[in-house]
Parts: sequence; C-alpha cells; structure tokens
Amino acid sequence: MPWRGTSLKKVFKQPVMDLSKLGEFGLISRLQSHLKYRSPQVIQGIGDDCAVLSLDNGNYQVLTTDALVETVHFNLKTHTPEQLGWKTMAVNISDIAAMGGEPKFAVISVGIPSSLPVDFLDRFYKGLNQASVKYKVALIGGDTVASPKHLFINLALLGETRKKKVFVRSGARPGDRIFVTGTLGDSALGLKILQSSKKKWKGSEALRKKLIQRHLKPEPRLAVANWLAKSKLKVTSMIDISDGLTQDLGHILKAGKVGAELQEADLPISKPLAKYSLINSLSAFELALSGGEDYELLFTLAPEDVISLGIESINKADQPVTQIGVITARKGIRLISKTGRTKTLHRPMGFNHFKGKA
Repeated sequence: MPWRGTSLKKVFKQPVMDLSKLGEFGLISRLQSHLKYRSPQVIQGIGDDCAVLSLDNGNYQVLTTDALVETVHFNLKTHTPEQLGWKTMAVNISDIAAMGGEPKFAVISVGIPSSLPVDFLDRFYKGLNQASVKYKVALIGGDTVASPKHLFINLALLGETRKKKVFVRSGARPGDRIFVTGTLGDSALGLKILQSSKKKWKGSEALRKKLIQRHLKPEPRLAVANWLAKSKLKVTSMIDISDGLTQDLGHILKAGKVGAELQEADLPISKPLAKYSLINSLSAFELALSGGEDYELLFTLAPEDVISLGIESINKADQPVTQIGVITARKGIRLISKTGRTKTLHRPMGFNHFKGKA
C-alpha cells in the first residue's frame, strides 16, 4: 500500500553524525555495537565475506527473506526507527514460525539515502536488537549500500525445524479443519487510521492506540508454532497471514488443490476492532477477511485431532486459536453468513504488490 514520501530532515532535525564522515566500515562497526545477542553456534559473524555456523544436529534448515521499501511498506511519519527495526525482524520470524521452525541467524542489507541521519540507524538497530533478544536471533552479517532516494531494507533469516515437523502449504485435505491464531483485521484498521490522520475518527484514544500498535509492532506467533511442532497433532498445512486471510488461505488451497468453507460467525474479531468499526461505520468482518499484516498463523488440522487440540489446550502457548472453517474437495472459497447464506469468492481478497486490492 503506497505512501507519499516525507522529508527525513523534518523527522530528525539534528543528526548526531554525518554518514560521509563515518564511512561504510565505521557505520558497520557502529551498528554491530547495538547487537547484544550472541549464539555459541556462530564460528564467524559480522566482519568477513560470509558468516560461518556450526550446525550438526541433523535438523532441517529453513530460510526466508523479506524486503521493506520506504513509501511502499512503511512511512517514516508513522513508524519510529525502533518500530521499523522490530517489524523488520518480526515479519521474517513469522515466516519461520509458519514452517514450524526456530529462528536462529539473520543477515541484513540496508540501502541508505544520503539524507538519512545516523541517529535513525542507531535507533533502527535498537529495535532490531529488541526483537533479536526476545526471539533469540543472532544477526551475523549483511551489507550496507547507498540508495538514491528511499530507505530500502532486506533481511534474510535462517531457522531450524525437525525433519518430521516441517509445516508446508501443500498438505491440506478435504475434511481438515481450518484454524487461525489470535484475532484478524486489527492491523488493517490500524493502518487505515494512520493513513487518514486528518479524519476525525470516533472512539477512544485507547482503542485507537491498540489497533495502531497491532500494525506497527506485530508479534510473530512463534510460541504457538513451536507448541504445535512439539505436539502429536497432525498439522497438514500452515501459512502466516501477511496479505489477508482469504488471499493467504488461497495459497494453501492452490497448493493442496482443494477448496474451503469459512463461517462468518467464527472469524475471531477483537473487541477494539468490533467497537471501533461499529462507531465509524466500517465492516469489521471485511477487515478480518481481507486485511493484511496480522501475522497470525493459519493452519489446517486433521479432523481426528480437533478434540485433542481442545484437550491439550493451545493456550499453553499464550495465544487463543479459533476454528473458522473446513477444507473441501470442491475448489474455491465459500463464505457461510450468520444467516446461513452462502457466498462464493471468485478471487481471494487481500493485498497484492502489483495489483493492489483484488
């Protein structure tokens, strides 16, 4: 969702140090000093041509990467550097979680415009470090280059997962139940509020802050994924929700060559979203259905394991899980309304970088 650019000079009026004086290697040394987490598996980290890791436990490695571009993924008027650093790490951790993995090591490349204050980068790395420490991820290298206009960030994350517990998109079968963690739509409304700051939104400041926080500081559901990976439950497919429920569900359905029925009444909607949508004449249901950047986990479970899921209680992972539908042999996505009417979605709704809203 594109943003208009903003002047960095307005955001950071008094830069601590000029990038040209610091130089590339001085900058790397300075940024490295912000990263406090160290892993005993790192033989060689930042400072050489490659990072060297010791991995001899026989598990699978999983690798993901994600790019964030100023004016496309973030706006410096609404994201603090710390929030941007956190989010850069968190969205990649969410991908590793969706595979049932444990995040381990990261490398980051940053395209830096000449106008960017060094203070911004200090604070950005502070946010990176906060996420690194919380989720035990060692940032072990990367690259810094000049960017002609906008800030560009790309982080690659390496994780590990058990050989027999790799969660993929392609395993869903007819009869499997569809589950989602947490609540849906909060981030989408938070973004909508940020994008229309001049609008007079109705409702309390507390509600507004909760919704905006869900957008600015996503929490990857790593604990739930790890709990599922260690359980005996048969998780047949999994994905994280970054582009919207129906669009990401569509990836699971396409990979498995199946369809789905979703129950409108079962979609998990938070109280802040429900209240704020109602008083501002918005559809909480539509936001939950197609809003992106929730970073909740969407997974399917063999029907015989549904009772076990309830008995064992996934709340041990500090995150509620809701059954929202069922996988069908008939392709496509059908929505069952609260009144029992069926609506077929011919195209999944959600964010697409090159097409916008579907």
